[in-house]
Amino acid sequence: MQSGRAQRITLVISSLGRGGAERVAVDLCSFLAESGRDVSVVTLSGDDADAYALPASVRRSRIEIRRAARSAVQSVKFTLDHLRAMRRTILASKPDVVLSFIEQTNIRTIGCLAGSGVPVVVSERVHPGYHPLPRSWSSLRRLVYRFASAVIVQNEDIARWFRKSVATRRLLIIPNAIRGRSFLGDISVCLSEPIILGIGRLARQKGFDLLLRAFAGARLADDGWRVVVLGEGEDREALSQLSDDLGVSGSVEMPGHVTDVSGWITRSAIFALPSRYEGFPNALLEAMQLGAACVSFDCPSGPRDLIEAGVNGLLVPSEDVGALAEALRKLALDQPLRQRLGREAVRVSEIFAQDRIYRLWTEALDSAYQRRL
Repeated sequence: MQSGRAQRITLVISSLGRGGAERVAVDLCSFLAESGRDVSVVTLSGDDADAYALPASVRRSRIEIRRAARSAVQSVKFTLDHLRAMRRTILASKPDVVLSFIEQTNIRTIGCLAGSGVPVVVSERVHPGYHPLPRSWSSLRRLVYRFASAVIVQNEDIARWFRKSVATRRLLIIPNAIRGRSFLGDISVCLSEPIILGIGRLARQKGFDLLLRAFAGARLADDGWRVVVLGEGEDREALSQLSDDLGVSGSVEMPGHVTDVSGWITRSAIFALPSRYEGFPNALLEAMQLGAACVSFDCPSGPRDLIEAGVNGLLVPSEDVGALAEALRKLALDQPLRQRLGREAVRVSEIFAQDRIYRLWTEALDSAYQRRL
């Protein structure tokens, strides 16, 4: 083993279900394994189905921590039981460093490894100021994050929130990386159908209700345009009802979860990100990498890290439905503008290249290990 290199890395995450954090975790595990590291993954959701597959070389352990308590005493007992199970399973992998994803899992991981001497690096995947935890968990985060070797966030906006709100030993900014070309396909075959594409969980955070209102306001259905939203979630019925109420249901499709979104991106003339808030929008990054003409709300946080307004995409004021409608109509009626923005958008591939971003991850993990030595 190289001196100062974290060779054995264990990643802890709630599940490998559908979601941006899960996708980033699996991609990172693949990179670490390919670079010769010994990688283990611990998930906390029992036998739930995975949406993303780990490489065969990555060891997998499953724990089930979800149990319904009938009293406060039983709740405490269940908590201690699953913390002991987590500690036992994680330490069995003999990690040099443990990397944990997402708030509550981060808190559990730091807590269960207290006194073990194993450094823990934790990663937040959304802006905490707009995605608040329950009060008890928020208090626990303020208490235990100072014991993490490092806290990783995705951009300066989130880092600024942490500097004001949560004490940390070391705060690092690591954005998401682009995905491999084998996933993304060939950008040269873009068909540019009159489709406005949205990708994400069908939930209030993602703002697809705002996109539907903007689409109706732009009256683009009259010109043969349609909205396609890829994803699944609790707001499906409400979004369907809204499209009916707005009179655009005949021009709105929601095909559900799609594992490989690249085909839809290359078919669509416009990609829209109508989120109310983000951490670092994977879907926008992928759309730009494929050369899509993109429009996004200037929401906290992430779109401004990717889009230079008017250069490689359009940014409109957050939650301003009228401004989004105007931007959609502008893009729909101006093919040369869409082509120019798309040509500039692909440059994100250089800024967020895998080699560069994953080097930041390995430096963070190696540094945590070195501080232990």
